[in-house]
Amino acid sequence: MDLNGFLKVIEYLHSGKDEKKGWSWLLKQIRSILGVDSVFFAKVVGEDTFECFSSEGLNPPPCALRHTTASDTIRLKRTIRVDNYPKSKYAKDYWIEKGVKSIVSVPVIFSSEVFGALQIVNFENERIDDTIVETLKAFAKVISFVLYYRKKTASTEKILKLMVREFEYFYSRKLPDFFDKETLKRWIVDYLENIMEITDATAVGFGFPKERIFVAINMTEDGLKVRFSTQITDEVRDLILYKIWEKSIGDVVSFDKLRDYGIEPSKMSLDVGIKSALFVPVKYNNEVIVVLGFGYDRKIYVDHDYKLALQNCATHLTFMLLAAKNLTFLNNELIDVEESFLESFVLVMEARDVYTKGHSLRVAYYASIIGKALGLSKKEQKELYIAGLLHDIGKIGIPDNILLKPGKLSPNEYEIIKNHAEFSYQIIRSIKRFEGIADYVRYHHERCDGSGYPKGLRGEEIPIGARILAIADIFDAVTTTRPYRKKLSVDRVLKLLVDMGDALDQDIIKRSMDVLKGAYSEIQGKLEGRDFLPEDIDTIRKRIFTTDYMTGLLRRKQFVKEVDKLIKKYGRFYVFYFDIKNLSYINHVYSMDVGDKIIIYTAEALKELDSVKLLARTEPDAFYFVYDGDIEPGVFVVKLKKFVKSYVVDKLSKEEMDISGWKKAIDYYISFSEFLPGRSAEDMMYECKQRKKEIEELLL
Repeated sequence: MDLNGFLKVIEYLHSGKDEKKGWSWLLKQIRSILGVDSVFFAKVVGEDTFECFSSEGLNPPPCALRHTTASDTIRLKRTIRVDNYPKSKYAKDYWIEKGVKSIVSVPVIFSSEVFGALQIVNFENERIDDTIVETLKAFAKVISFVLYYRKKTASTEKILKLMVREFEYFYSRKLPDFFDKETLKRWIVDYLENIMEITDATAVGFGFPKERIFVAINMTEDGLKVRFSTQITDEVRDLILYKIWEKSIGDVVSFDKLRDYGIEPSKMSLDVGIKSALFVPVKYNNEVIVVLGFGYDRKIYVDHDYKLALQNCATHLTFMLLAAKNLTFLNNELIDVEESFLESFVLVMEARDVYTKGHSLRVAYYASIIGKALGLSKKEQKELYIAGLLHDIGKIGIPDNILLKPGKLSPNEYEIIKNHAEFSYQIIRSIKRFEGIADYVRYHHERCDGSGYPKGLRGEEIPIGARILAIADIFDAVTTTRPYRKKLSVDRVLKLLVDMGDALDQDIIKRSMDVLKGAYSEIQGKLEGRDFLPEDIDTIRKRIFTTDYMTGLLRRKQFVKEVDKLIKKYGRFYVFYFDIKNLSYINHVYSMDVGDKIIIYTAEALKELDSVKLLARTEPDAFYFVYDGDIEPGVFVVKLKKFVKSYVVDKLSKEEMDISGWKKAIDYYISFSEFLPGRSAEDMMYECKQRKKEIEELLL
């Protein structure tokens, strides 16, 4: 094999160049290296179709899987070798006339996911040399590996694109007047059209039954078709969205699972030609209040992370509408009690995070006190107070997994959370009486030396109200305890503000140091009565980040910490790696819901065993745990596999009675590593993975 040619293959695959000419070029490289007459790649493009590419550039349209070498290779997931092609069961007149003498077809498969079949054709010899076949298998492995990780990368990029585009959309628009139905309709339709484009959906629907809002859009030959209703009509009752709300179904439901919930496809879904869909409910106070639906005119595969991203979109839209309703109500009805209402509204918003409760109220108080020390008018002091209350309202649009994260944010997470200031600005500028303070809120993270965000403004470019808010915000943040650090004394914080130098307006700091010190003492008792959240909320919040939401088990980071604690005791124990085989195949053949059940029941079975400690789900289809039982680990592996498989098969057989073949579909890889002095948790986990890799290679 020519190494340079092999590297070119890898380079091509990583480049992400697309079909037709790209595949033709790649297959020509393989043909040249192998010295065969022709090379084909039959790429799976649907449940029962594949698309064929050749080294000669012949690219027929997608065709149905049928009795061919390619279809059988994909279906059986094994190499098919055809000697003396004209006499074989695969013989077709077309290829006999072309002079085909022999074919070898190799599956392109990785982690149980089949991408297609790589084939070589010979027009001279009736049998292809074994060395060439083995080299072809090596190419298939490289192609499958890169296609798999390209797909994973594409999924991640799609999620990031979804989040970024959604943020961009909201930042570019004012919140609507909730009680002006035409304005509200345009706003929702614009959002749905935007999300339909991002998700490449055929149709998108939105239902908010308690507010009598029902919208569905889809693209036709004549343009965008919009259905909008503020009444619960028979047509609305027939909507899948409405039925999910009516039955209070809190899970994400796929189109093919509707009948499991007693729901029939709606007339609208049939008219649009929906073949697959996801319906995403949003719960508030443990009640389903909104359902967002994404429909497709083709079969789609949605991985777990992308499903979570769609849930975040639905939640985001819901809370934007709730904010629009509350702020419109405030704008229209509550002028006389504006301040009290805002305080209550902010308290509810801050209830998401026990560590920031009261932050906005304190910042508002500190900002108004600083304004007074600077000699600003009472009207300006009042504006500073309102700006302080609303400066973080944009965090309503930040996903919980970022906003509530107890540890350090990743660079991408930090970029997302930085948007809250712009988000706050977009929300409050919608209210006429707040127009004067909108820029205070927008620029409260700007710094006088240009190091802030979102615009990198300097000195006098930053409104004085924003410079005051920046000082009040930092002062409160550092004088209160956060999950990543303890609070500092007032004297240390005031010194910190001075030490920040040109980043902050030092003239304002100098003139307000005494009043801030007095305000801190005063505010401790003033806002004490507003603490209405139970202490248990913090424990629950932390648990979200240390346990896997699906199984309730530890996550990888927490598992490593706990094992490292064990290591310090120098006790005798083993780390086990427990991997679900064929989960991608199960998701593909039986559905992701069945795959999720296998994960959950596997976790349940492992929890049953007293000798299994520190059980953790560290990958979508794999677990680690510590074993300290009396049975030798090699013997325990056999008993463990038998017990878990029996448990899962029994559970599934009762729930999924229409599906057979569980015993063949469900299996596990198990490996283990013994603790030895000098080893870390990561060392033992790595050894487990290496042993699994060795097992896989032996089975190939």
